[in-house]
Amino acid sequence: MDKRVEATQGERALVFAPHNDDEILAAGGLIQRYVESDTQVKVAVVTNGDGQIRRPPFLPFLRADFVKLGYKRQNETLDAMDYLGLSEDDVEFFGYPDRGLSHMWTNHWDLNEPYYSKYTKTDHSPYDNSYTGEAPYCGSAVAEDVRRLLLEYKPDVIYLPHPNDSHPDHWATNGFILYGLEQLKNEGYDDFTDVTMLSYLVHSVRFPWPRGKYLESSLSEPEHLEELDTEWVEVELDMKERLRKFRAIGKYRTQTQLMRKYLISFARANELFGIVPSLSLNNSIEYEGKSNLSRDFILNEQEDEPLLSYLNPKRRSRIATLRRYPDMKSVSLTRNSENLNLSIDFFNKYRPGNEIQITVKPFSRDGNRSGVGGSHSFRFLKRRLYHNQSKIEKGNGYDFESGSKSYGLSIPLENINDPSKLILSITLARKGVPFARSANRLVKIH
Repeated sequence: MDKRVEATQGERALVFAPHNDDEILAAGGLIQRYVESDTQVKVAVVTNGDGQIRRPPFLPFLRADFVKLGYKRQNETLDAMDYLGLSEDDVEFFGYPDRGLSHMWTNHWDLNEPYYSKYTKTDHSPYDNSYTGEAPYCGSAVAEDVRRLLLEYKPDVIYLPHPNDSHPDHWATNGFILYGLEQLKNEGYDDFTDVTMLSYLVHSVRFPWPRGKYLESSLSEPEHLEELDTEWVEVELDMKERLRKFRAIGKYRTQTQLMRKYLISFARANELFGIVPSLSLNNSIEYEGKSNLSRDFILNEQEDEPLLSYLNPKRRSRIATLRRYPDMKSVSLTRNSENLNLSIDFFNKYRPGNEIQITVKPFSRDGNRSGVGGSHSFRFLKRRLYHNQSKIEKGNGYDFESGSKSYGLSIPLENINDPSKLILSITLARKGVPFARSANRLVKIH
């Protein structure tokens, strides 16, 4: 990590936070710097943190109290942003369900199949200040809110969660932002061609470390992600900026009374961001020998077919190993004129009770809104394949096969709108409960 960012970038910055407090943990120092340099900065909070399980003791388990908690957390964000110099107009609350974003990204994309929150006891936003009133709890609504905000604000730089963040809401938020931006590019909006995307990490193994108040220490690149294709950059903060960030974290009282030692760990001498590149199936790098399992993606060409290999950066999952779940070892992606071919290798033996879910968000070659191909979910369970909840048989271009430690799927390109690019992710689950995920990654297909 040798690249340093000494000053703010662009004229308009937009910070996306999955929950109230992520905005300050990730970019509390940079927000101060933007304000002091009279640079426009806006914060968009995707959920209101209303599904908090470790909750303050004064809140009983009632629907109204979860919504009350959501409003309370909104006010904490407004107090913290006001302390750093932002007004209420500089903050947007989307109002989507806490602990529900990953479900909306994978299985509840369409308006006719909304997600139901067991906390707010509804399938739409119950908040009167949501960016879209009564926004339905579905992935396409989140993507549309992202698209609309980007069009209204036209940021030069976007801050968003890193795709390898271990929290499902952070993981999904990364996908939604990536999708909204690529949607606008696909529609021909040239303003978004050169937007800088800087990703931040909040939930990861031993990050930040050590935990506690360490204003003199710096955030280090997370060890288990250091071999990925992410280019890590840092922003150094002076002592005034560190102290203001530390005090602003204290404004989130519902959270600091539960996990103060963890939260204040982000008030350090720097802030850390990652640049995650897009991938291309028709470009390659020189590749020889056995894959390095600490890398994220390797591009290669094999027998004149482009090969994309995703390698799980966490190595073997401890839970997967103890319970003998088939944690991902690598994923390869190839294409020909008719099919997209995906193969997964596992560390452990694959069993029929384990579920494989492949999520594909394609962008067609049309160059307009109709060229956005929606969402395709391929679910493999008990040796059966389902496409968007409908069972499909082998044939008509589809082919799938499971081995003791592998799985392969062939998808007809025409069935996913013959895309020019797509966002791909894979989730492994047992009895409907996910235990491993690949990062959401943009793949260009030429």
